[in-house]
Amino acid sequence: MPLDAFSPSATIIGSLTGGVTSVDRILVNRSGQAQAQAAKSIQNLFASRIDGALANLGASNSTAISEQLLRDQSHLISRKERVNQAIGVISQALDQFDYLKNHIDYLQEQITDLENGDITAAELSVDWDNKLRKINQLARVASESIKDGSAYYQKNLINSSSRSNFSTQTLFAPYNSAGDTLQVDGVYLGTDYYITEDSSGDFWNSDTAFLNLEDDVGTLTEYSDYPDTATGQSDTVTDLTLNSYDASTGAIDFDLSGGGNITGVVSGGGLALLDAWVYGDFDSGHADYATNLQNAKDALDAAEGLVLTTQAEFLNDRATLQSRASVFDAQIGGISSQVAALIEDIQDEARASVLANQLEYVLAQFDFALLAARGNSLVQSILISQDQEDFGTNTNAGRVLISVGQTVNVSA
Repeated sequence: MPLDAFSPSATIIGSLTGGVTSVDRILVNRSGQAQAQAAKSIQNLFASRIDGALANLGASNSTAISEQLLRDQSHLISRKERVNQAIGVISQALDQFDYLKNHIDYLQEQITDLENGDITAAELSVDWDNKLRKINQLARVASESIKDGSAYYQKNLINSSSRSNFSTQTLFAPYNSAGDTLQVDGVYLGTDYYITEDSSGDFWNSDTAFLNLEDDVGTLTEYSDYPDTATGQSDTVTDLTLNSYDASTGAIDFDLSGGGNITGVVSGGGLALLDAWVYGDFDSGHADYATNLQNAKDALDAAEGLVLTTQAEFLNDRATLQSRASVFDAQIGGISSQVAALIEDIQDEARASVLANQLEYVLAQFDFALLAARGNSLVQSILISQDQEDFGTNTNAGRVLISVGQTVNVSA
């Protein structure tokens, strides 16, 4: 029987005769009216109970267990989203690696071309400084926007916001449902350096690798307190004269265009590819030409090694997180199945409650029909006998079969 089969407009009295019109005649007498009222009361009672069960069927879609599972599922979904964000951050960084390697390869080839006499030192110097700018641009575009709560912020694993310590960001990604995290440390793959002056401790900083245009020329600027207090002393990098540079210790000696001599220590950051002037502008006439050229080659080799090592680490970290995302998917799917099963059980229980109330209603209808039939036997007899053409004189017996199976004999 369908759950919505019962209509509050149904008349229970109809059960007495199956809809025969003679039943309406029962209602002429007072006992019939009382039975109708009683039937109506039974109908209202059970209609209310069935309506309540139906309402419960619609509302009973959760339990304490299913609510806890849903909370667990929401927690896992949130952690999976953070894993996906972390994968996005690492992928954004990895997208730059091939370009970085290409720039390094290009500079290595340019040095070979210089040694073969295919290009001049001046051409290599311009090309070198311009590639430093492009390398830093690649590091900057590795930024990815991620969401933390209701706020968004940028995460970049291969760039640095500090020109004095070259620090990088760290990424923490969910590792499992227990709350453990995977730490991915950033590695600066831009290139930068500064010089600490021996006598004063002043900070010398070059903007060559941070220029916007290819034709711009870098400037070396002195600060007594970086970055807030510049001393006012600066020089374009093309006007500086390198006297010596020891790559193993960072010791450097150079002259400003105005005649001042500076000695200090070079501190490189990231790929640590220095301005062309630190390599003597690759001038074969420089006293340390062979050393300067070897310093440039060594710097490129070290930069390439750092890029390759970092790429391998990031690929491993991304693969790890991708596997964790799959685990979260499986856990989320499993909880969804558990919740669905629980809700189905709840609905089955609620549906059983509706059917039980409907069955009680049917039984009550039948019981009432039996009682009403017994009470109406005499009235039925009188009405039937009145229907005879010669009431009171006819000796033939009239017989009527009541809908509940009771036989009434009527004699003249």
